[in-house]
Amino acid sequence: MLPSLHSIGWFLGRWRNARPNSFADAFFFSVETVATVGYGEMYPATLYGHVVAAIEIMCGLAFTAILTGLIFVRFSRPRAKLVFAANPVVAIHQGKPTLMLRIGNGRAAVLTDGTAKLNVFFLDTTAEGRKFRRAQELRLERAHIPIFTIFWTLMHVLDEQSPLHGYGSARVIETDARVFVTLEARDPTLATVVQDVRYYAPHDIRFGMRYADTASIGRDGKPVADLRRIGALEPDVGDRQEPGWTEREEDE
Repeated sequence: MLPSLHSIGWFLGRWRNARPNSFADAFFFSVETVATVGYGEMYPATLYGHVVAAIEIMCGLAFTAILTGLIFVRFSRPRAKLVFAANPVVAIHQGKPTLMLRIGNGRAAVLTDGTAKLNVFFLDTTAEGRKFRRAQELRLERAHIPIFTIFWTLMHVLDEQSPLHGYGSARVIETDARVFVTLEARDPTLATVVQDVRYYAPHDIRFGMRYADTASIGRDGKPVADLRRIGALEPDVGDRQEPGWTEREEDE
């Protein structure tokens, strides 16, 4: 509700050069006080006026500081800009079934000291019939990379020590196995750490598929990578010697 003319007149009676019963004068005086502008046309004339003006000044300073901090935190926080393949795949690598997940660096700068963790969450049932989530970490063939330029393919071998040993697409869906990946790297340009996470449902995992090549040789003879094809899949035909430059070679 807008204040009554009586209250406005009582309020303005504590300030010099303020027109009686003028809501505009009361409003603009408060704005000028909170903003610490101080044009000087209106100023406190009583002790009560000084107290009110001091409170408004402190509130204005606090509001400005808090708003500035929130805006800085919101817009200055670096974005990871990591591109994850839409589907993890299970393909034969070096004669063993391997869970693979390709990640691309969408930043203009090279990332360093990259660390990745891959976990799987199973839906289990207790003896009492209660369902609960059980998390297990998947051991990666390479969980740390010193230089992350364009691509990084995470690999977990489904051997006897793997929680996913013997799993197929049907069993993954039956146990509601969900893959969760976290990645952290340092951006030397901004001298800060960037982080990102990605979650995959059971039906996202593709068995018998592998990632298609995303790199080609440009006219200048240099390798060119297409991040738009980071999740491109093709049928798995087992181990093969991939021609040209690949993401594994790039990360060495």
